Amino acid sequence: MQVRIEMRFARFLLSGVSISVLFVATVLAGTKSTAVLRLSEAVETGPNYEVFGAPMPDKTVGLSLSELIAQKQDYLGKEVRVYATITQVCQAKGCFFIAVQDDRWARITFRDYAFFVPTNTAKSRVLIEGVFSETKLSTAQAQHYQTDLGSSDNSADARSLQEYSIIASSVLIRKPI
Repeated sequence: MQVRIEMRFARFLLSGVSISVLFVATVLAGTKSTAVLRLSEAVETGPNYEVFGAPMPDKTVGLSLSELIAQKQDYLGKEVRVYATITQVCQAKGCFFIAVQDDRWARITFRDYAFFVPTNTAKSRVLIEGVFSETKLSTAQAQHYQTDLGSSDNSADARSLQEYSIIASSVLIRKPI
């Protein structure tokens, strides 16, 4: 009986090797994964929020993303505090997300790539602290971002080449209620 259990365990371990090889082959073949990636831990957690990046002791709401973009000349190159909703997150590792408010959007990246957000945070309300800018992307960069968002449409039009962005030092993500 003991030998039979040990043999089954050995077969189980060997099947794990074949499963690992199959997993790697699947990833290399380009099959999308639905696993949630969480490459950074929150620096602060409350009953209804998590903060990534630098701590955010002052949690008062700043401008809406729509207000920021409407008054962009007053804020370009400056530190801002903005609220919006996350609509898409980089599925490769959570290294950027798209924030939207009304009909305005901005790409949010993280200062020095020092932190990332969980890949399952789309539809979450967010408070962002960082430096606001307006950027012109190359076609290759725009296509790369589309791929990282999980989009199979890699066509970049003139609208996708001009974008607003915030290089965030701190991001507060509200948990769903």
